[in-house]
Amino acid sequence: MLADQTDAAAEVAARRHAEELQRRARGWFVVMYSPYWREYIAYYLGECEQGGLTLRAPDPGQLWSLMDHVAPADWQLNALPLVASRPPASRREGAG
Repeated sequence: MLADQTDAAAEVAARRHAEELQRRARGWFVVMYSPYWREYIAYYLGECEQGGLTLRAPDPGQLWSLMDHVAPADWQLNALPLVASRPPASRREGAG
């Protein structure tokens, strides 16, 4: 297998890992793979400081650990609503 073919196959596999992390994140993160930096990137969609929160890691396992560290407790359980189903902070009672 040529180097270009190996790189292409690795990129396809990495994108699949990112898609799986995205699915497991249940709307709390947007996950992608950067072929240029060869790392996984997650953008946290929950409430956080202005400017947002971006996580980066060289492999999906490390990224998942970072995601688990910053997300709310029990974020992987079905007891918490998906982020998309919650009203924005500006519309919640007592906001703003």
